[in-house]
Amino acid sequence: MKQLRPFLALLIAASLAAMTQAQTIIVRGGHRHQTSPVVGQALSALQQDLILAISDMKAALPIYDGNRVRSIHAAHQTLLIVDRAISGAKAPARQRPDVNDKVGSAHAKEKYSVQQLFTSQTTMRQGLKALQQAWKDMQVAEGSTPNKQGLKASADLQKAITEANTAIGLHANLG
Repeated sequence: MKQLRPFLALLIAASLAAMTQAQTIIVRGGHRHQTSPVVGQALSALQQDLILAISDMKAALPIYDGNRVRSIHAAHQTLLIVDRAISGAKAPARQRPDVNDKVGSAHAKEKYSVQQLFTSQTTMRQGLKALQQAWKDMQVAEGSTPNKQGLKASADLQKAITEANTAIGLHANLG
């Protein structure tokens, strides 16, 4: 019985310590925000997914009638919001990707081989897959009550996904 009290005190102290570690305080603009480690992990994963998606889509051929470009720019806008959510005012200044779709989809077969077009489609699909994973991470990061920036980021990410799907659809017959 004498050992039960110290054990219970230790158990209570350990559970309080675990609850305090479950929440992190982030100071942004003089305001304190509480977030869980899960949200921080989701933001980091979201950031990496967006970087990968942009990189993949930039590597694709410039044959998507501007849809690839709009997708990249929308993903970039989302990335800027995520950077600010993670780093606050110290967020890295990412330059807007300088891309264009200078070859229309109708003339793509004249300029590029079937293999090049197939590879480009595969690269765009990888970018789309990264955007779709980013959407899943966005849902976790936003939680059930997203703020104004979360809603803006979600809208931009949805636009990126829609534009990527449209781009891929232009050459859907290539696999």
